Amino acid sequence: MRRLMAVVLIIAGLGLLAYPTARERYYDYRQQQLLKAWAESLAEAASPDAPVESPVESPESSPDDRPDPALEKYVQENMIGVLRIARIGLEMPVLKRDTASNLDISVAHLANSAGPGETGNFCIAGHRQLTYGRHFNRLHEVSKGDLVEFTGPEETFIYKVFEARVIQPEETSVLEPSGVEKLITLVTCHGTRRPFTRFVVRGRLVEEGES
Repeated sequence: MRRLMAVVLIIAGLGLLAYPTARERYYDYRQQQLLKAWAESLAEAASPDAPVESPVESPESSPDDRPDPALEKYVQENMIGVLRIARIGLEMPVLKRDTASNLDISVAHLANSAGPGETGNFCIAGHRQLTYGRHFNRLHEVSKGDLVEFTGPEETFIYKVFEARVIQPEETSVLEPSGVEKLITLVTCHGTRRPFTRFVVRGRLVEEGES
């Protein structure tokens, strides 16, 4: 009986150790699914007159190659575009609402802030994460003069960074409307002790064009 209990405890311990890694891999997989579905939707929108392919599958095709209707629906309802920052090798889906579940998957548009390319302050939040390169883990490496790109369904907007710094939690003015300018603000947690400070990257729109 003792031996059985020992085995059970060991298995439970291994499960607890593996859970964080498995969770990260799941959300990373979801991210890649969203990026792929988004790219496919843009390609389809760019060639609406293309002939519809026969539904007959070739012997080499697999179920994984076919569009997932549920995923396509999720993208249409919950994703507004793709954020790219070449400086840190970042490419992430931007989800519509900054809910806990959305922020587990990716970064998200802050409610009540301006939309991409609009006059005002287009705000995007994301977790810093502990694993190198995940989400906004490397946002602190972005500096003045770097470019931030957002691609929506029809247009791509390029912002040039003019500010990147640590702020206190109560410094919410960086998220307020800008007046006449077209800004982007990226925000994430910073530091390892509560209350966490924040790290913000702010940019001005310098270029826009078709996606």
